[in-house]
Amino acid sequence: MAGLAAAAAAFGLASAAYQAAGEARDRRKTTPPGRLVDVGGYRLHIMAVGQGTPAVVVITALGSPGSEWLGAQRAIAQKTEVCLYDRAGLGWSDSPPRRRSAVAMAGELHALLHGAGTMPPYVLVGHSMGGLVARVFIQLYPDEVAGLALIDSSHPGQKSRLPKLEMRNYRGGKLLEAALAWTRPLGLRRLARDLGLRESASVGWSRHRRAGYGELLAFDAICRDVAGGFGDLRLAVVTSSELDPNQPTGSRAQRDRSLFYPPWAALQDELATLSTNSTHLVSKHAGHHVHRDDPELVTRVIVDLVTQARPTAR
Repeated sequence: MAGLAAAAAAFGLASAAYQAAGEARDRRKTTPPGRLVDVGGYRLHIMAVGQGTPAVVVITALGSPGSEWLGAQRAIAQKTEVCLYDRAGLGWSDSPPRRRSAVAMAGELHALLHGAGTMPPYVLVGHSMGGLVARVFIQLYPDEVAGLALIDSSHPGQKSRLPKLEMRNYRGGKLLEAALAWTRPLGLRRLARDLGLRESASVGWSRHRRAGYGELLAFDAICRDVAGGFGDLRLAVVTSSELDPNQPTGSRAQRDRSLFYPPWAALQDELATLSTNSTHLVSKHAGHHVHRDDPELVTRVIVDLVTQARPTAR
């Protein structure tokens, strides 16, 4: 048995090494659409377009690359600079050297923006888990933020306040999936692809997936990093609809969402109280990805924050 265990361990290490080497080879063959900026021994990918100040900085949902917001970026860039970026391990960015936390993510973003030459003030846009990272960024660098948009943002108290069944199903299934992904011989799929046994996967997909699982596993710690409010900072909260246009009417998914939505809406109401200078808008037809389902609303809210944050001409 000991011999089998040793052989399995050696095979797993060799498989992981093959995967890492293959991913590095893929990345050398392709060019990222933006820039790679060193943030302390590893690089993050940033895509900045448009001109003007304050710059808009989008912090995406758990496991999501910056490219999720390309449509919104194009629209908002007509008014000011807009920065999309990939957190460590996601998209084109290098893998993180340390365990994930909101403090680490906020510090990385700060180093990235300054390293890329995008200087404050910023209007931060936090979607889902990105809202938690945005809040910690403000805790660490309050003088660099001119406004905040929370787009169907996570709430640090949601674990205890959302329906237990829903949270148990979500976390249990995802954590099991994460465990399987971490223990699976990572190089087998790549080896099959390189031998022509399967279609080519996206560049860095396995690395990206592992980074997403890492963020999921760190979610409770990320929630613990969040504290306090924002005084009179310009704040806009945008919340999804009870009826998700992506779910068929009467479907089980929509029925589950209707049970889930009231406590979620209450948490969103609380987010709007974090500043004495806030607005709260609920989309009439959007699921959790409000920027895709109701892009006009999200664009308008962000552009309004930018306009309000600009100094009045004398």
